[in-house]
Amino acid sequence: MLVDAAAAEVGQFLLGDSFPCLAGRSAWRQGGITHHHYTWLGEDSAARLMAADLERYVKSVDWEAKPFTSFVATFSGPLDLSDVDFECRMWEHLQALHDHDSVAHTWAEGYESDPASGRFAYSVAGHPFFVIGLHETHSRVGRRPPFPMLAFNSHAQFDRIKAAGLWDRLQEKIRKQDVQLSGSINPNLVEYEELSEARRYSGRRKPSDWACPFSARS
Repeated sequence: MLVDAAAAEVGQFLLGDSFPCLAGRSAWRQGGITHHHYTWLGEDSAARLMAADLERYVKSVDWEAKPFTSFVATFSGPLDLSDVDFECRMWEHLQALHDHDSVAHTWAEGYESDPASGRFAYSVAGHPFFVIGLHETHSRVGRRPPFPMLAFNSHAQFDRIKAAGLWDRLQEKIRKQDVQLSGSINPNLVEYEELSEARRYSGRRKPSDWACPFSARS
């Protein structure tokens, strides 16, 4: 898939009626989305390119210039995955991405690298991110772009939104729209700030004994 065509698909998805995240819509409209398209989710060469692209992104973004920014990675495939299979591919990719990133960067300061910790945040180029995984056959209607997608949202940005007193209102609106789309609140949201955020990246409901298949390098 050509990059321009993939970018157009991203815009249609983010602005479409089935996407519940108001912050994502706002980021696209205000030019806050940095988009890159790659070959295959879980492919080592794609992870290596992503590590370099995310490093440039972290170095170039002015986090205070726009209220919402995000790094969005899309992939040509694989398609037609179950939620479980997508989650496995996603963590394979995040592991490979970290393996490349860890050669030059330490973990984000102030966050834990253990995915079982309540203080875990995914780290790239020394910056903390919350990762959102989406794919075209996801069980949640609001997570169905036309191809596999990973969105990297900065924790630094989350902190600013909370400090401005906007977090609860934004979260309430997103949950309300999610209920309208899927008939219920995503059960992962109930775990917010109680368990590791790693449980919520794929959007799939987890059993209580789920263990994240990710290991940070020293």
